[in-house]
Amino acid sequence: MNRPSWILPDGLEECLPDEAWAIEDGRRACLDLFRSRQFGLIMPPMLEYLDSLTSGVGQDLADQIMVVTDRLSGRLMGIRPDMTPQAARIDAHSLNEDGTTRLCYCGSVLRAMPSAGDSSRSPVQLGAEIFGEPSLSADREVIQLAIDTVRLFTDEPLLIDFGHAGALRSVLSDLSEPQKAAALDGLARKDASVLDELNAAAPHLGNLRHAFGPLEHVMASLADHSVLGAACSDIQAVQQDLSAESVEWYCDLGETHGFSYHTGLVFGVYALEQDQLLVRGGRYDHVGESFGRARPATGFSADLKTLVRLAN
Repeated sequence: MNRPSWILPDGLEECLPDEAWAIEDGRRACLDLFRSRQFGLIMPPMLEYLDSLTSGVGQDLADQIMVVTDRLSGRLMGIRPDMTPQAARIDAHSLNEDGTTRLCYCGSVLRAMPSAGDSSRSPVQLGAEIFGEPSLSADREVIQLAIDTVRLFTDEPLLIDFGHAGALRSVLSDLSEPQKAAALDGLARKDASVLDELNAAAPHLGNLRHAFGPLEHVMASLADHSVLGAACSDIQAVQQDLSAESVEWYCDLGETHGFSYHTGLVFGVYALEQDQLLVRGGRYDHVGESFGRARPATGFSADLKTLVRLAN
């Protein structure tokens, strides 16, 4: 039996007046917050050439791009699944500024398949990025802004979960590519047997078996470890200067999300009562290299629809 023509494809949704106004109010509140922190607003196009969308940070979302053919040039184009690569391109070429550049955005994206834990293929992506600042002050600024953004929508307890892609990459550096893939899969599933098998090739891998939990516990257990201890020091330096109430601090140095492009401290913001991921972010230095201008970079993004539904 054929589906009626008026039924939307799976994962695509429309917002009726009450929710649409709530999303618009949320968008205005977030952009006002970003503007008060001196972030410049950008509005990238919905479509770009495919090779631009899959550069740098976009590599992880290559299979999420809906591809079309440009009837003017004959080249393949893609509907953006994420706005972060567009922000990196704008920083590298359209602006090409010296020093620190702060950019923010809010717009619809389209994904070929739903992301993990989310049935929607059409989020309204909200985000902020800092380019050109290599110090931990930029990481701290981004995380504080992420927390303040979530607080526009809810006062419920939050969990901030830290990781460090640079430390993880260092631990896995002696593994072959197949071994590295197996280790990343084992870390994602917290599979001790897989990690034990690879521990001979990567002696520090075993330390990651217990490198997750409350932040203070993880830092205490790894304080004397050269690589992971340095990552804990970075996380502690950022966390202790953050202003946040009703927040629990966690750490998972085996966090694998975005491993292919993240280079330093990474984080997620979760709503504890809802047990829901609200924000992802982290450092992704040199992502602009594919656009001809490597720059330090860190930022975060969230689905505005998710935040609004949390508030309502």
